Amino acid sequence: MKSINNMNARWRSGALAGLALLLPVTGLAQEVATAPSPRAAATVQAYWTAERMQGAQAMPVPAVPMAVGAKAKKAAPPDALPGRAPGWAPDSGRQPKPDAMYWMSEEEYIAAEAAKFEPQHGTAPANPRDGPYAPFQRWTWNGKYITYPMSTVGKLFFTLPGIGNFVCSASVIGRSTLATAGHCVSSGAGVWATNMLFCPSYRAVGGGAPHPGRGCWAGVTQTTSAAWHLNSDFDRDYACIVTAETGTVRANRIGDTTGWTGRAWNWSGVMELAFGYPAAAPFPGYNIIAAASTDWYTHDWGNDANQFAKFIGNDSTGGSSGGPWWLGMRHLSLEYADTDGNGNTDPGQPGGPYINGVNSHKRCAGGTCQSPPTTTAGVFWQEMGSSAFRNTAGDGGESEDVFAVCLAHANNS
Repeated sequence: MKSINNMNARWRSGALAGLALLLPVTGLAQEVATAPSPRAAATVQAYWTAERMQGAQAMPVPAVPMAVGAKAKKAAPPDALPGRAPGWAPDSGRQPKPDAMYWMSEEEYIAAEAAKFEPQHGTAPANPRDGPYAPFQRWTWNGKYITYPMSTVGKLFFTLPGIGNFVCSASVIGRSTLATAGHCVSSGAGVWATNMLFCPSYRAVGGGAPHPGRGCWAGVTQTTSAAWHLNSDFDRDYACIVTAETGTVRANRIGDTTGWTGRAWNWSGVMELAFGYPAAAPFPGYNIIAAASTDWYTHDWGNDANQFAKFIGNDSTGGSSGGPWWLGMRHLSLEYADTDGNGNTDPGQPGGPYINGVNSHKRCAGGTCQSPPTTTAGVFWQEMGSSAFRNTAGDGGESEDVFAVCLAHANNS
């Protein structure tokens, strides 16, 4: 297996180029990219032996340099009204349609913004570029992983051609659709990942293994933004995967077994609950790790004034990439504290929780990405970024445009 230290160099060398396929959809041809169909599901399932799963490397959380003198911005209200699409818990009645969307009215949005107050778990960083770090709370999730909505979170195994086998995190957002980070499905330089296998409710027994009652589902194809696939734009580092209609244990679609979460877009300055399976030290790779924080501020990594990345406090390591950020977390027996003052993100919201981001990248102060950090420069180990989830007119490469491609696949019918 090649060293991951050479990964970016190989991706960008052109040696593995030529596999990109832009999605031939009117109006989106230059903004969304879909991979050619990979191996048959049976071939992918056979590839991932227990030994290969145990040997898969944690996909590093990218450390992205911020130019010297650059300033992050306080999270600003979106330029379009927020909206959401409902999820579905197993045995909860009729499944919602993937295109069912609900938008907040202007009056509701004004009232919600007016009701916000400073979250109680900490104050905003005084200087987002230099610190202090964004405050957060983090814990190991010790509940049952087969109980909705935690049942929708799992480990994503994949191969980077010429590099090796890796693991990220992902979550179920449709009957046969997963959400994850763009860098978990594409190199960002035109090369697609292969051998996609998603194992929901992955657990600690035996040092880490798929849940015997759930198994795993192979990926049929994957979609991300063209801005990520071809140019590594961290403002567009989101992706979706269509899974096979049957899994290794269950002869039905994954969402019928796990349920799926809703989706949210155009939200800002709200409380986020982030989940994933970090597999690099000090985390073992078989526990779901949760972090609670507010998205305090944003930064534009490119030249796109309408798209940006947002940041929360979270110190999860490699392997957590692609894990979901949720609004409206609910629980069967209790209600979690809500600290953002916005009733629209309260636990128990109908159709929730709603995915509102994915673990994507760490940002580096002063233009350097040395590790461990010093008192003046280095990786922000206490922060995690996500591309903003958006749905606006005139932009065909936003999160909802990407998800729409996977949700429209025949496997979701």
